[in-house]
Amino acid sequence: MTDNQHRLQRIEFIARAGLIEARPIKHGLNNHSFQVITEQGHFFVRLNAVISGVDRQRESQILALIAPLSISPKVFVNDLKNNVLITEWCRGKLWQASDFKNKGLVKSLAEQLKKFNHIDLSQETVFTDSRLDKRLLNYAKNQKERIKDHINRHIDKLTELGFWQANQYLTHFDLNPRNMIGRKPPMLLDWEFAGLGHPLIDWLIIEYESGQSLEDFYRHYDDNNWLPPLRALIQIMMQIWSK
Repeated sequence: MTDNQHRLQRIEFIARAGLIEARPIKHGLNNHSFQVITEQGHFFVRLNAVISGVDRQRESQILALIAPLSISPKVFVNDLKNNVLITEWCRGKLWQASDFKNKGLVKSLAEQLKKFNHIDLSQETVFTDSRLDKRLLNYAKNQKERIKDHINRHIDKLTELGFWQANQYLTHFDLNPRNMIGRKPPMLLDWEFAGLGHPLIDWLIIEYESGQSLEDFYRHYDDNNWLPPLRALIQIMMQIWSK
């Protein structure tokens, strides 16, 4: 038995539920995640790692905000001191690239996004700046000068167009198919990077990850011709993160 499985046995919630089996899940690059089978049912358990840009306190507040919305698995334990998150186990298939060709499925995804993309975070003191420009500038430090120039140019253009001032809403920031499970409705996983942003950011990330044109679902959010520089900025961001 591995050290992490011994650690699972020592979690009070799991011990009370009666641990039967723990199956490791390849979910993300840093955390250790498991499907935990107990006498009282199946659970998802994440043993948190320290990750640059991830604030567990912020994530905890976000999970509390979205709890009534039925867009993410129910949280049973979120122990920040011991770095343990336990949620219900969601049955269903992760999304595939082909799912984004189905307008009915994407419409159901759009309904889920609306539920949280309209949550205004501008009055919450813990959410003080856009997650996109701050994170990209940090990642840009280790990039070639040409890439830095592109990033700064797009950020400056979006500043000129007033985009960052419009970043007032809860944004997931990591909506790739591995973080969407089930179809009607889909459940959204992994809120580690969520924070202050704009609905266009989530949609452009989904579009990049899916390889499908989804503009019909998000064009109405473009108040001031933000799409060209924002799309270019997110393409750079996704390429940097994939390295």
